[in-house]
Amino acid sequence: MKINIDELKSWIGNDEIAFDEVSQGLETRFRATLDEDPGDPQKGDIASSGLHWALAPAIVKSSLLGKDSHPQKGEFLPPIPLPRRMWAGCRTHFLNSLKIGDIVKKKSTVVDINLKNGKSGLLCFVTAKYEFFVDNKLMIEEDHDLVYRDYNKNDNTTFIKNNLPFLKSDYEEKIYTHPTMLFRYSAITFNGHRIHYDYPYSTNEEGYKDLVFHGPLQATLMLRAAEKYKKAKVKSFSHRGIAPVYANDDLFINIENKLNGGVNCFTSTKDAGMTMKAEAIF
Repeated sequence: MKINIDELKSWIGNDEIAFDEVSQGLETRFRATLDEDPGDPQKGDIASSGLHWALAPAIVKSSLLGKDSHPQKGEFLPPIPLPRRMWAGCRTHFLNSLKIGDIVKKKSTVVDINLKNGKSGLLCFVTAKYEFFVDNKLMIEEDHDLVYRDYNKNDNTTFIKNNLPFLKSDYEEKIYTHPTMLFRYSAITFNGHRIHYDYPYSTNEEGYKDLVFHGPLQATLMLRAAEKYKKAKVKSFSHRGIAPVYANDDLFINIENKLNGGVNCFTSTKDAGMTMKAEAIF
């Protein structure tokens, strides 16, 4: 497939602004999705870490969705002619805490677009900067990477198992990737991507073996585990996806201390090995 990278790069600098509220309802639904007690959060309480990934999603009417039920390309993000779109990772700086009741302004900007040849064929990487403001005060800043790739339904989707970089971690959690967790996370993030809830589409159209676990949900679980282990709020969190995680599986979250006071985070499944890795700084 021929892709005009110069035409795609014309999207660099494209931006948009959206507003959302850190509402009590969103906070309680977020907690319940993570199997936590929803409680009764009050205005002014600090919001859960990772909640910003549910704020100000793209909202378009159903007739403007693509086949995969993502918003059609060519509005904020460039019209990349590759069918698969995946969350690759991001680098997040938590400058100030969001609180229940905050009205958040989210500014999104396309900052880079590149083509690479990978083992699975041509890949297109798009980096977008997201800035979250409350009363013009910058609260969270992150650079978010998306990857687009081709897919032929006649090809088999195979992944080579990774070896974990450690034998014993300092902390471990096990999460069962129940399909209802995926459905709930899709709902609170207004994410229509069918690979997360439409089994026939995910397996027959995009070649996965089951429903696909959300990248930001996996990152949220690592972020939560790191904060639980250190008993402190993360100031900087960078993560990178390595392999897909599927529904109906056990996801292991491991934390490893670093000499600088931060931690390394890893997720894994028995079939795939390592699936995502991250670093948290406190």
